[in-house]
Amino acid sequence: MKTASPESCTRHVRFFALTAALLSAALPWPVAFAQATGNLPVADEEPILLDRFVVSTEKDTGYIANSTLGGTRTNTALKDLANPLDIFTPELMSDLGVQDIQDLTAFANGVETNANGDHNSDGQEREVWNYNYMQIRGFKVGTLTRNFMALNAQFEAYNSERVEFSKGPNAILSGIGDPGGSVNYGTKTPKLHRSAYSFAYRTDDLGSQRLSMDVNQVLIKNKLGLRLNAMWEDEDFYRHPAYEKQNAWHLTAQYRPTRKTVIDVGHERRRSDRASPRGVFPTDLVSQWVAAGRPGVTTAIPASGNNIMVNGGTTTVTAASQGMAIWGTTWLLDSDGVVRNGTRTAHGVALPVNASNRDTVSSGYDYPRDVVISGPNGINDSDWDITELRVSQVITKNLQVELAYGHSKNHVRQGNSANRNLDIDTNNWAGENAHFGQMYVQTQPFWIDREFKIDHFRASASYELDLGKWFGKHQLAAVIENNENEEWENNGRLVVGSAPGFVMPATGYQNTATYFWIRDYMDPASGRWSQRDLRDLYYSDGFTIDGVTAKYAARDSYAFYRKRTERDTVLGVLQSRWFGDRVITTIGIRKDWEKLYVGATYQNTDPLVADVGIFRPGASNIGQSHPRFAPYLTPPTRNSGYSRNYGVVVHVTDWLSFTGNYTTNMSLSSESRDMYGKYLSPADGESMDFGVRLNLLDNRLHLNFVKYETSQIGYPTNGSNVNSPFSNMKEIEELLVYNNIPGFTDSLVGVFTTTERVAKGEELTIVGNITRNWTMRLAASRSVNVQSNIAPDVRAYYAAHMPLYKAQNPALVASNGDTLATRISEAENSFALMNAREGTENWPSSEYNVRLTAKYSFSRPSFLKGLSIGGNIRWASAPVIGYYKTTDSAGTAYRDTSRACKGDETYFTDLFVSYQRKIARNLLWKIQININNLLDDDDPYPTAAVNDKDAPDFKWVAYRYRPIDGRVVSLTTSVSF
Repeated sequence: MKTASPESCTRHVRFFALTAALLSAALPWPVAFAQATGNLPVADEEPILLDRFVVSTEKDTGYIANSTLGGTRTNTALKDLANPLDIFTPELMSDLGVQDIQDLTAFANGVETNANGDHNSDGQEREVWNYNYMQIRGFKVGTLTRNFMALNAQFEAYNSERVEFSKGPNAILSGIGDPGGSVNYGTKTPKLHRSAYSFAYRTDDLGSQRLSMDVNQVLIKNKLGLRLNAMWEDEDFYRHPAYEKQNAWHLTAQYRPTRKTVIDVGHERRRSDRASPRGVFPTDLVSQWVAAGRPGVTTAIPASGNNIMVNGGTTTVTAASQGMAIWGTTWLLDSDGVVRNGTRTAHGVALPVNASNRDTVSSGYDYPRDVVISGPNGINDSDWDITELRVSQVITKNLQVELAYGHSKNHVRQGNSANRNLDIDTNNWAGENAHFGQMYVQTQPFWIDREFKIDHFRASASYELDLGKWFGKHQLAAVIENNENEEWENNGRLVVGSAPGFVMPATGYQNTATYFWIRDYMDPASGRWSQRDLRDLYYSDGFTIDGVTAKYAARDSYAFYRKRTERDTVLGVLQSRWFGDRVITTIGIRKDWEKLYVGATYQNTDPLVADVGIFRPGASNIGQSHPRFAPYLTPPTRNSGYSRNYGVVVHVTDWLSFTGNYTTNMSLSSESRDMYGKYLSPADGESMDFGVRLNLLDNRLHLNFVKYETSQIGYPTNGSNVNSPFSNMKEIEELLVYNNIPGFTDSLVGVFTTTERVAKGEELTIVGNITRNWTMRLAASRSVNVQSNIAPDVRAYYAAHMPLYKAQNPALVASNGDTLATRISEAENSFALMNAREGTENWPSSEYNVRLTAKYSFSRPSFLKGLSIGGNIRWASAPVIGYYKTTDSAGTAYRDTSRACKGDETYFTDLFVSYQRKIARNLLWKIQININNLLDDDDPYPTAAVNDKDAPDFKWVAYRYRPIDGRVVSLTTSVSF
């Protein structure tokens, strides 16, 4: 049983005492008595007072949003805010056919999918580890709030009404530390003026199916109502095999006991089983073997060395000369259901260009471009239970208060059996191998379990003060928040439990020699090009076949922890109106305090050992251990800091305004660990935005131009994003441990590191209902994000350890056949690439982006009335995808950043057509067709390139490509009444 800290209990007592006091003040005794007896007066004729803590989408017109909570934490007109915001209205989201947050990243201004400019995701548009990841102004952002609460939730269109992208750091949004910006989505609540019902069905030419419903039931007009949103979906993706199966329901209730009081309560239950496609092509391990004449190993390979005999010959040759490498200790289960000892067997080797491995598009190997070689094995299965309660009360004409509470429980099982190597079986022992010359993909399964329990408390107050013509009108908002997040993470890696002749290494399950592999042979004739679905294996304890046992064992150096984060926030915002509302100033100041409790797992205390600790009382074996039982280390780590926001809007005329905004950013502790397993330190920075706004055509056309500069010191980043050699060094140390070289331990933990970043650019947004029939939205941006002081901890480790690596025998072999010399070369190549990023634009992100959406609706009485036709145009400039590789006078490789290679521009068009008409007095029918990538432009997109040689007659060679989804047609039909 978990025992709360005394400080936590005291905080809750204070919060609930405040809640009780405010409710007592909010509900006078006569009203409270009337509630208890059920004798409330009917108040249909009384006007409902404006709830300052809510934004109604009913005031949005077409694609134009008119107000937000994101500027002052109260309902404020967008025209009066200096903060750069990009808001998606219900009509815009419906026309675009969006379903999740990643769909929106293709249209938001200054925003890109997680895959763009990001190597961590390995090309995944929908990140396995955090579905909310995206790039805003070149900064990776993973925080998404729900109704301005940090509940680890995910946006889904079925129960959401609007989405707001806030650009740059924003001190007014408490708990947000991302310098690029943040995202908030608002959920649907009951409408009390009338009942309404809607049911929709969606399908596409990939076979996806989706059902959704929206039931708004008024129980007492203008007083009490319920709203039920539900959804079921079975989605397929263009690149296959991949899928998402989910179901969800969200029930909310709203009660207005008086015209001054609003009570909202809701609960959502959602289940999602997702196997997202990886946006990468296979690494080619076949072409070199084919070029060597397809040789077959016909004699058993010696226990050491890299020499083999092929095609029945008796002369040894190097494996590399035959386009091969040699597996080390390798136990595997193949697609025939046979357990095999693949130790010291041969396989293919990667095809390099100037030491960079090429994928099948680059090499020209004929592999289907719409197939995910790793199969549906990058899974993210999630359960959410989210409960929310909100009470808003008008105390006086000028004073309103709000109390809000959110609770979220989220359990996730993530899997990453996702190898991208297209390999070849080169063993031709007569009668012993039926798969000679057959391609395969081989992976080593592991899963990660994560659980989050979050409680978020918020108390808000808003006070309006009019001091007259000379001293202005003022609105003061004050917010007190407490967010407590209890989190644990556990993992299981498939290893050899027992096998004939298997000897446990001295380093136990930390040694890669214990890994158990799953191999699937390709069968092009039957259309089998990818790994089988391993979902059932993820949820099993392993298996025993022919006397060999495979089981899951935890690695305490990775994804094995328990932590508790307690964050308190005090926030004040003052918006003032001067000179007859011609000048609007906004000042926001936020103070955050954070305590981080870390569980006493081995990666936080003792050196790594073979097995994890035993934490459950009475546990006697590793199978009974779990990090959620780890006691917390004391004292907790404490961090605190201020963030500030200063904004001004000058309305020169009714149609021309100028804006200025300055913010400081202080992000508290990161959820990410550095190479030593320590949480990254807090980062800080600042941002400046200056803009001009035009409000034209009688408020039907809004133009907003912003020029910005954002900087961040200590910005946390995945090392893979900056080509950190961390992973290469970890693989080197795994190889040395595998070969029992004394003095080395596989002790490196986290891939995350820090950089300093400066982002500069401009954003132009034009949104309008230009005429009665034309609606449009244009989002255009230029963004240059430059990094410096990249990975200082990794640089120091590299300088200290690379000489030690090079002092070992370069012919040492890893379990997969890689030599130490190969891995050292890969580390040096990564280090050179990381140096190339120092002081240069973050790549491969496009500097310029344009997204245009336009729609024409027929409204005149005719057979065309109810018909709307629209589309999107999306263009991005060619990004830098590589720099010239050369060597200095000492022979050290580096990248010449004055000689850059650019990739391709991208240009896509989409079409949407809808038709609606009444088929009965109160029954509206609508059908909509969305065609994404109308021109079916699915040519692969280059993301990395290098010169083929260091010579005047060099050629640029793109060695990595990203798949592009071809044309997808979806149809949605709905009825509402």
